[in-house]
Amino acid sequence: MKTFTIKIPAGIRESEKIRLIGQGKKGENGGKNGDLLIKINIEQNKKFRLEGCTLYTDLNLTPWEAALGARINIEGIDGQETVYIPQGIESGEKIRIQGKGYKDGKGGRGELVAEVKIMVPNKLSEEEIAIYEKLKEVSSFNPR
Repeated sequence: MKTFTIKIPAGIRESEKIRLIGQGKKGENGGKNGDLLIKINIEQNKKFRLEGCTLYTDLNLTPWEAALGARINIEGIDGQETVYIPQGIESGEKIRIQGKGYKDGKGGRGELVAEVKIMVPNKLSEEEIAIYEKLKEVSSFNPR
């Protein structure tokens, strides 16, 4: 059994192959060794989903960040990206960051798309409960 160290080129696609010349099966009747083909499988993970050159991720927001707007950091494949969250954004809306997705193999990059998910705390302090109760009294907002 042999071990190989190979360089995976940036922007390689699902099911593309890397060829290692002369590293395959021995040739017949003293012929040259064949080539070894390595098929690429790109594994999706919990943080990012890859579709073409577009990377998708979830962007969890607090209710007050969504209602008031905010500047927040999200994690991309190159590190932290600062994004502006507009006031009144809703779950399911998408924030698109050009040029921060997967490499396209031609020197460009796709988008990083962050899908908004507004998260509600499942445990509240007494002060938080009081603030939500006050908001319920003063707000005229009704989403139904």
